[in-house]
Amino acid sequence: MNRSVSGQVDTSAVRVTTCGASLWRAAPITGDSYGVSIGPLLFSTAVLTLLFGIVAGMGTNAFLTRRGYADAGNALFVALACGLLLARAAFVAAWWPQYLQQPLSMLNIRDGGFDPLVGVLGMLLFAALIGWRRPPLRRSLAAAFVVGTLAWGLGRLTVQTLRTGASQPLPTLVLHDVDGHKVTLQNLRGQPTVINLWATWCGPCRREMPVLAAAQKAMPHIRFVFADQGEATAAVRRYLAQERLRLDHVLIDPNMDLSKWYGARGYPTTLFIDADGLLRDTQIGELSQATLAAHLARIARPASR
Repeated sequence: MNRSVSGQVDTSAVRVTTCGASLWRAAPITGDSYGVSIGPLLFSTAVLTLLFGIVAGMGTNAFLTRRGYADAGNALFVALACGLLLARAAFVAAWWPQYLQQPLSMLNIRDGGFDPLVGVLGMLLFAALIGWRRPPLRRSLAAAFVVGTLAWGLGRLTVQTLRTGASQPLPTLVLHDVDGHKVTLQNLRGQPTVINLWATWCGPCRREMPVLAAAQKAMPHIRFVFADQGEATAAVRRYLAQERLRLDHVLIDPNMDLSKWYGARGYPTTLFIDADGLLRDTQIGELSQATLAAHLARIARPASR
């Protein structure tokens, strides 16, 4: 959940080199490419689809309770909590080398690192255990779980369909770097590229910057671009000097044209562009080393063994 600024990850096996470590694995699903603004807040569609499933499940339980069946509301929340814990644990286990470098980031669920399949299976397991021990809850619990899971799955399928048809190309924009040199964004094609939309006043942007800076040094085969949104060059240079950050490809986007082109509604927003210049994935909010590696699996070419 990030401040509004008004203005997909496959499971295909790839080899990703991150922070000096080579990994070969299926990329878990993390953040998504869309967000919805509600007042000053921005919610990712991953959160919204989860809420949709919860509301559908709880609504089903309420419907059955009014008709004389046992109330399984508390049991549903227990099963949901256990499923989310297992989903997080599975993602952490899948990207353990990255989390080991930042142990506290395991607790930062804002990075969006969850394994949805494990989460659903975990919730099913705990729902089944509760139903086994408390037979009166079985019918309400089973119906609420099925309806909630179907609603959540339908939401994810809708988002996936929209995302598949929205692989935007790089815009025909010309920006300037912090040294005043012109940079034509169309020229970024030919190499997998990560474009981080950020601002010096943005707390999550500042927190994730060391992760992106380290990745830029460790992965020369991927281009990292830092496009400041809406600020003057002097403010950006001053921030980089104060934080002693040595970054390549720092661009100034005073009119926030990239935010408008890609529909970014909050910062940080990180765009993952393939070598053909097409948008393949987006992270809304702060990245950790693990979620960065998972997103890079969408655009990184397999490295030689």
